[in-house]
Amino acid sequence: MRKVLFCLVFLSLLSLLALPGFSEGTPEEGAEEKELTVYTPAGPEIVNIVVPRFQEEYGVVVNTVEAGTGQLFNRIKAEAANPQADIMFTGGIDSGGAFREYLDDYVSKHDDDLIVSAKDHPWYNAVFLHPMGIIYNENLVDEGEVKGWRDLTDPKWEGKVLMPDPRKSGSAFGELTIFLHVFGREGPAWDFVEDLYRNLVVTTSSSHTYKFVVSGEYPLGLTHERNAYRYAQAGEPVGFVYPEEGTAVRPDGLYLIKGAPHPNLARTFIDFVLSEDVMQELRDIAKGRVNRKDVPPPEGFPPIERIKQGPYDPVWASQNREKMLARWTEIAESN
Repeated sequence: MRKVLFCLVFLSLLSLLALPGFSEGTPEEGAEEKELTVYTPAGPEIVNIVVPRFQEEYGVVVNTVEAGTGQLFNRIKAEAANPQADIMFTGGIDSGGAFREYLDDYVSKHDDDLIVSAKDHPWYNAVFLHPMGIIYNENLVDEGEVKGWRDLTDPKWEGKVLMPDPRKSGSAFGELTIFLHVFGREGPAWDFVEDLYRNLVVTTSSSHTYKFVVSGEYPLGLTHERNAYRYAQAGEPVGFVYPEEGTAVRPDGLYLIKGAPHPNLARTFIDFVLSEDVMQELRDIAKGRVNRKDVPPPEGFPPIERIKQGPYDPVWASQNREKMLARWTEIAESN
């Protein structure tokens, strides 16, 4: 009887081992992954280069869902019990920080070649880098007249500095986060924000902050470097200041979704995007700075080493977002 029972147990184990993916590790680890689902807020010029190339190189099918960053992160949250996607391809870390618990950790095999390493924040691998600063119209502001954030509080700039509303703009919320990190998260930083607000014209769109400076309607605006350099390279009279007090590069990230149906292929996709040749192509398409030491920025951009950077913690910012925006609203209503 014992021999019969042993044989039955043995045969049952053999049948389990014969199942696809059971031979090594978890079923997903052993199974061959031939399909990937990517959520992305990236523009079609980027998606239409990266996705077909990945499909061709690896012989897989990539399904894409394109929408806004916030919409896609909220979808990831809603699907957390049964994830439908594997990767979030780009999207600002300010937004990503609020959804940290729905993202898995992965440090790319290319990490040693990256400017911004993922080792301290493995929930995202940076793709594009967007240093924030001050765009100015060269016909209205002399070179060197504005060197940093504090210079924008000079009474002579009252009503002449454009900034988007951080309650509506991700880049503006990033700017507010920079202020709190550069000047101290409590009293001194908010004193600076109050002084700055007296000179601000708060816009409803991030694009206003550089388009209206380019046109000469306003002398100064807060934005990231790419928006300034693309107009300067087109011959427009604009310059850009990296504030002397310090700023942040505000990356767009690659995010591995926790519980992704195809985690191995998702990691392969991250490594593929961060490879030297793909990042070169992304730099040329986006006309912006990418996160590789061996891929120089577009012509006219300064080396990253020349930009003074301060601390920047998007997870802290996401945890304190409501408090920060409530204080901003108080300042706005009192002016």
